[in-house]
Amino acid sequence: MDSLIGSVDSQIVLVVAAIAVSLLLVTLLIRILKASFGLILTILVVVVGLQYVFGITPGQLWGEIGNLPQDAIQLVKNLDWNSLISSFNS
Repeated sequence: MDSLIGSVDSQIVLVVAAIAVSLLLVTLLIRILKASFGLILTILVVVVGLQYVFGITPGQLWGEIGNLPQDAIQLVKNLDWNSLISSFNS
């Protein structure tokens, strides 16, 4: 057993392992892209639609996405809890 391991060139093993891992990573990437293709296409249609129909650029959209946490916090702070609770009790 030791003679078999000793006779194998470690550089060849490294190259074969690198090829195998590369093929597995490419396969994983292809599977991820296949699974998310519909979602990617939907996002693309929405972004292009916003740009041509409303003139909203992807940069403006991305900036607004970055502001969403602050907007949500502001919305919760400005919420009138008493009227909200009374509407559920009625």
